[in-house]
Amino acid sequence: MIHPLEVSIIGTFVIRIGAVLLFLYAYYKSRRKSALFFALSWLSAIPTATFELINIKIENALVSLAFALFNLGIFSMLKEEGNVPIPKAGVIVQPLVIALFGIGESIIERNPEDGYIFGGLLTVILGAIVAETLSPYYGRDGKGLGIILMISGVASAVYPRVVSSPQLLTIGQIAALAVGASLFYFYYKIVSSPRFIKNETVEVAEFPELEGVLIISPEEFKEIKAQLENYPVLAFLRNLKPSEKWNFLFFTTLDNINMPNAVHPTDLYKIADMVNRYIFEMKRSNLRGIVVIEGLEYLRIYNGFPSIAKMLSAVRDYVVSNNGALIVVADKNAWDEREWNTLRRVLGIEE
Repeated sequence: MIHPLEVSIIGTFVIRIGAVLLFLYAYYKSRRKSALFFALSWLSAIPTATFELINIKIENALVSLAFALFNLGIFSMLKEEGNVPIPKAGVIVQPLVIALFGIGESIIERNPEDGYIFGGLLTVILGAIVAETLSPYYGRDGKGLGIILMISGVASAVYPRVVSSPQLLTIGQIAALAVGASLFYFYYKIVSSPRFIKNETVEVAEFPELEGVLIISPEEFKEIKAQLENYPVLAFLRNLKPSEKWNFLFFTTLDNINMPNAVHPTDLYKIADMVNRYIFEMKRSNLRGIVVIEGLEYLRIYNGFPSIAKMLSAVRDYVVSNNGALIVVADKNAWDEREWNTLRRVLGIEE
């Protein structure tokens, strides 16, 4: 008869070995440092899948090393996906502290276990950051990964308590296997996506005539939309239909769970933040960023005009300073003359 502990250990081993191979493949295809760090993190975690069948000192040291490499992977991925301000000292110091703390504790203490607790709590924090930062790029998969990471962090923090209690051990085995499988699923969805792998050369045309800022009607936009069909435009939309090649988001009161590409109309700060990251990525790919914003009339229902003007000013400054193009689609008849003229001045469009 197969014991549940054996099933859990074998299942966890298979998942972790599969994750190592997955990330090594992703690194081979994309050359992303984050994929290499994740592969090394899962590799370090393989011996810890024994539920204390190996020495706890070794487990604690290895899991601390795994958490340190995981932190490096997350920091690297955040930098790769967008212009996320992470100090270099923080990138180096935090993983180093985690690794040294766990290894040092394993040498000094008889029953070390704080590596699990310390690393788990930090994983909860990083999971929240991942859910917020990656969801605009990977939708439900990015948010799902963040949520599972938070659950994984909690599970790691309570791991020492679970393995020391015979009553909780079976539940812990099942939970560990379920969390590991969920992590593998969301990692697979993300690293196997064309966005992460980037194994194909993107061929796009340059559009010098669209450089700068335009404010046009929906009818006028239809005339130039065909030129942008195959270009990786970042579009914030309410009524217009996006191209399949665009990175598009919709203004709506639905949340990201029901609609992954949703931006709440009151979250104006997210627009500037997403534009910042998009322009950063386009520059990294030697492409010029083109941003489309449509639905200002809808935003006007939920925000004061000054807030909308400030958002447009911030977006305009960042796009123009990076030689990009900003296309604002708006119906002049929906605005009073004073606000319309203010919009044009904010966007730097002469009469």
